[in-house]
Amino acid sequence: MRMSSLKFSVIFVFLLSLSSSLFAFTSAANPLFIYHTCSEKNFTRNSTYQTNLNRLLSSLSSYANQSKKFNRNTEGEDPNKAYGLFQCREDLNTSTCQDCVTFASTDAAQRCPSQKEATIWYNECYFRFSDSYIFYAAGLQETYKKGIIMGNTINVTIEPSRFHELLLNMMNKATDQAAEAPNKFATIKENYTTFQTMYGLLQCTQDLYNTDCRECLSNAIANMPTDTIGGRLLLPSCYCRYELYLFYYENLTALPPATTTLSPPTPVSKPKEKIQISSSTIIAIVAPITVAAVLFVAVYCFMTRRARKKNITTEDEIVLYVSRTGILLQGFCLGVEEKILIYEFVSNKSLDYFLYGMDNINIIL
Repeated sequence: MRMSSLKFSVIFVFLLSLSSSLFAFTSAANPLFIYHTCSEKNFTRNSTYQTNLNRLLSSLSSYANQSKKFNRNTEGEDPNKAYGLFQCREDLNTSTCQDCVTFASTDAAQRCPSQKEATIWYNECYFRFSDSYIFYAAGLQETYKKGIIMGNTINVTIEPSRFHELLLNMMNKATDQAAEAPNKFATIKENYTTFQTMYGLLQCTQDLYNTDCRECLSNAIANMPTDTIGGRLLLPSCYCRYELYLFYYENLTALPPATTTLSPPTPVSKPKEKIQISSSTIIAIVAPITVAAVLFVAVYCFMTRRARKKNITTEDEIVLYVSRTGILLQGFCLGVEEKILIYEFVSNKSLDYFLYGMDNINIIL
């Protein structure tokens, strides 16, 4: 009975890992939608502008497949010319950028099916098209009227004055870093309390000049919420965000390590004759180690399963709960005293809806 239980556990974990790997390999998750805006200007169906727009959306998607995290392009001639660009977060890998832009090229056209201009923000990338010139600093003042302010539903309660001062100093410091960086991107972190760290991320579209990027970010910081434990302001040409948890990938934002010159390895002289080891000697060495390892694993699994009987949540209960609720279980871990479930159940809303709430999203018009 014990051996069958142990065998079931091993098979269960293997099948769960295999199914998770196959799911991740065969289907890429859609990017996390944040917000979008559409213009009031419409185009006629099957018009020249729509033809140019369709070509533009296709070309932008192909540029993302060329491992580019920013690109802009145009299609057609005035007055039916279509302008478009995309910008991915620099801390994300190129495959994530490709998935986001490919999805956005279709999603933007669906959200604004007959409008000449659309701006759409995701957690992973930003996508925009228009019938007007939108590159560089053109209409930068106009973009300030199209921002989205998002604030967390929880207000700052620990030293709010210090929080406000520390936040502004941190974001202003990162503004200079982003403006001077070739990719117009910067991350920063500061200690807020003994146990809490404040994290910030800022980014401009890469077609902005340094002064224009600094101006855009300064405007965003001046209008973002500073009395909540997290917030962001999204503008068509830049955006900024801060949280009390790490929300970006530090390994892709860190500076590359300094290169060092290695001295050539010292030549090793070849032995005059090879040492012969018999198969019986190898078996005598390996066998005790293998037996000890198997016994250790068996005892550990036996003790773990005995302790697990005291817990309420079991594999069967989890599977039964998943089948009844219809949630997408990404994985789970059962320990002696801890239980962790990772699942996805955000029906028809983005995760930010629950983190920030619609009452805490303000639209600048």
